[in-house]
Amino acid sequence: MTVAVHSSSAAAASLDAQLALPRCWVNGIPTDPRIPALSVSDRGFTLADGCFETMRAYRGVVFRLDAHLDRLAAATDRLGIPAPPHLDETVADAVRALRAGRADASVRLTVSRGVSAGVAPAPGVAPTTVLLIDRMPAFPATLGTRGLSVHIASGRRNEYAPSAGLKTLSYTDTVLALAAARARGADDAVLLDTAGHLCEGTSSNLFLVIRGVVHTPPATCGILPGITRQAVLDMLADFDIPVEQFPIPPAALDAADELFLTSCLREIAPVTRVDERPIGTGVPGPLTLRLRAAYQALVTSAIADDAGGAGGGQ
Repeated sequence: MTVAVHSSSAAAASLDAQLALPRCWVNGIPTDPRIPALSVSDRGFTLADGCFETMRAYRGVVFRLDAHLDRLAAATDRLGIPAPPHLDETVADAVRALRAGRADASVRLTVSRGVSAGVAPAPGVAPTTVLLIDRMPAFPATLGTRGLSVHIASGRRNEYAPSAGLKTLSYTDTVLALAAARARGADDAVLLDTAGHLCEGTSSNLFLVIRGVVHTPPATCGILPGITRQAVLDMLADFDIPVEQFPIPPAALDAADELFLTSCLREIAPVTRVDERPIGTGVPGPLTLRLRAAYQALVTSAIADDAGGAGGGQ
């Protein structure tokens, strides 16, 4: 899905130089995010029946916007949720607002099946959409120097579930895994699949570096095909660094020289400890740091391309 947006407009020019956050559109209509705006019978609320995308805007440019929208379209198609007719226009409005404010922000686009009773989907129901622009969450200033600690969760990702690989609204297992990790003093959790292979973080993909080879779980383990994950795979190909995408047993962590997580908001996050075990030397490794720098260069290039009229933050 591609959204065409002009780099300037009368509406964008009239906005303040600094975008006031949060900012929200519900079903395409600008809405005060502080007031109730959804039906109590919306299936996103009652059944977690829907999907979403979280994106990151850098100085008003949504990084890899088209890739996020394509993934959302693929998810709604698999879930059988019709494409909202106003979605392109809503996204275009949000992009104009971000550009006008040159905001660094998180952008979440949520689509539910809509308002209906019962478990079975009812025909002809219009989907509900919510697009929210908000401030970036705070990450530790020491992320790039000290890295994160993670806990191996007791729960499992079901790679055989019909929703495997989709970014659905059903996040209870993830919430509980992260809460348990935080209770143990860890920053994040890593989940295994039902076969006991490493799968992913609570909102991130997983990479290990072992003797110069990068390992990452394949789609068959039930991972979300991350947008940042793909950017990293592209960079590794450019660096001519070998990558293996095969199921990874947890014991491989003992041999890992480096470990990092990838996500849209946190980008490339080094992991230096798993439960009580250090990874490698216990500090972020050289390849992880190289990828972090290369990713920032990629973002800078996307911002420059957008300023030159490329559109969409690609």
